[in-house]
Amino acid sequence: MILMYHKIDLYNPTEWWVTVNAFYRQMWSLQSYEVVTLDDYDPSNPRHVAITFDGVYENVAAFAAPIMKKFGYPFELFIVGDLVGAPEFEDGSEPPAPFCGVEMLRELVGLGGRLQWHTNSHPNLGNVADTDIIERELQIPEKLREIDPDGFKWFAYPHGAFNNLVEEKVSTRFRGALSCVQGDNKSQFKMNRVTVSNDKSFNAGKISCIIASYNYGEFLTEAVESVLRQSILPDEILISDDCSTDETAAIAMEYVARHPNLIKFNRNPENLGIVKHFNKAISLTSGDYVCILGADNRIASNYIEKCAEILESDPSIAISYTDFHLFGKRAKLIYDKYPDDRRGEAKDGFYLIIFPSEKDRDSNRIEKVNFIHGSSMFKRSAYDEVGGYVQRQDRPEDYDLFVRILSKGYRAVKCVETHLEYRQHSSEQANMKHMSAVNLLFYIEKSRRLEAELRKVERSFWRRLFFPVISCKRLFVRAMRLVQKDGMKGLYSRILGRVRNSRNS
Repeated sequence: MILMYHKIDLYNPTEWWVTVNAFYRQMWSLQSYEVVTLDDYDPSNPRHVAITFDGVYENVAAFAAPIMKKFGYPFELFIVGDLVGAPEFEDGSEPPAPFCGVEMLRELVGLGGRLQWHTNSHPNLGNVADTDIIERELQIPEKLREIDPDGFKWFAYPHGAFNNLVEEKVSTRFRGALSCVQGDNKSQFKMNRVTVSNDKSFNAGKISCIIASYNYGEFLTEAVESVLRQSILPDEILISDDCSTDETAAIAMEYVARHPNLIKFNRNPENLGIVKHFNKAISLTSGDYVCILGADNRIASNYIEKCAEILESDPSIAISYTDFHLFGKRAKLIYDKYPDDRRGEAKDGFYLIIFPSEKDRDSNRIEKVNFIHGSSMFKRSAYDEVGGYVQRQDRPEDYDLFVRILSKGYRAVKCVETHLEYRQHSSEQANMKHMSAVNLLFYIEKSRRLEAELRKVERSFWRRLFFPVISCKRLFVRAMRLVQKDGMKGLYSRILGRVRNSRNS
């Protein structure tokens, strides 16, 4: 498929804009495809993707180009000659957006972009039969050719429209041409493009993150914030409360109010215990990939992105696990109990615990030693196949789940680019002071919102209270003006006329 973008920015006021967050996720999901240049694009290859931008707007240089560079994708830039460096383009109700100038286009080429042609003035060529007009629109100024000597091999029809004469003229000057309306991929000169919207997704794997709590309300804020700070947000976040007696529910509902389209809340009417609780929570989500985070722990900001990448990379991989950093007052004590080959760097109160990678696990079979922590990301299909979590007396529920998944022939692959932050609980004063500070920030923000709502109510109250007084004052002033103009008799006549009219109506 050939993708067509227009504007990438922090917000999306119309269908032609894609937010930076959505664009990043779309580019991330394309890693399971092969992103190629238009020269190498094969429409018969379902894994081929070419990325194109029309315009080209400054926000593409500011927001899209750095992301393209991060992923190493080539991209095509279809420019309009008359709009290079223009402050904006008259396009109905579209918000103004300046176009890239020559120097900015040069920078984009240096970042992996290739300049292509989109006419001089962006006319609709569908009904144009004048050869001179067509030739003039297809002529590329030399000053623009100099920006990218290897570019301008491809053409994009403005508005996606063309006729046979236009197609014929284009075929004499360019290697191929693109449309988003009349394209059919039957000819190199009417290749089809897909207009990318903000909610477009290219990967099949939907991600669910469950934050499980039982009386961990004092830690919950940190856990939720660590998920909200992800470079790739989960498709859904479920905060699941196993009938806590603390402030878990109040904090969870506050987050639901802030992020109603992302966060859901479940509260069990009675305590189910870990196994039943986890199975129920998973049943309330719909993701292809599942991650259960204890409400007392945190994840690094790239955790969701990197773990999901591994699950996306191979159908045989069902579990993506990581190392973890111990933190909290008891972290050093637990760290010292691990063997030397499992202890990593200790720095700034964090203690790294190292787990073996797939190639180093010959002597670390999971039946002998557990190397997968409970917040590892796994495929729902594998979870369903083995029947989910099961209560056992001889080993923990997460360890048992992963043993059964691997016994089915699935693979567990370590993600070395991210980690879990695994809290070691403490009632020490210093640790509790830290947690109190975190919770204080949460309640300060909540109190600000409540104060704002209260001010609205107060304004409404005083408006209702004084409206009759203000109305009476206005009537009195109007009556005095009538008395000055027509005397008391005139005022009386007007009042009598109003009364008669109201009776008749």
